[in-house]
Amino acid sequence: MLASLTACGGGDDDSTIQVFKSMGSLQCSGGGMTLAALQAQLTSANVQPRAAACGTDGVATSAVCGSPDGKIGIFEIEANEEKTAAAAGFKPLSTVPTAKVIPCT
Repeated sequence: MLASLTACGGGDDDSTIQVFKSMGSLQCSGGGMTLAALQAQLTSANVQPRAAACGTDGVATSAVCGSPDGKIGIFEIEANEEKTAAAAGFKPLSTVPTAKVIPCT
């Protein structure tokens, strides 16, 4: 569902937005948080995601071990929950136009 919303720009009757947060993983060593862990951060903040997907910010980075790898968690939430999500460290996906959904690994 999230991938189709990304491709079509939405279209629900309800007002939703997509937010993201870095998974914190690094080139060569991986690590970081899982999509489920990021989703738990939202639910702990009383934000109930409608959909979740793994993604990449699409920002070009130099290939250096230990540098961020650009992996992000993408979530569809109610638009009126944006400020609550922001307080938990999530940003609007619209701020990263190069972001795209990728398979979770």
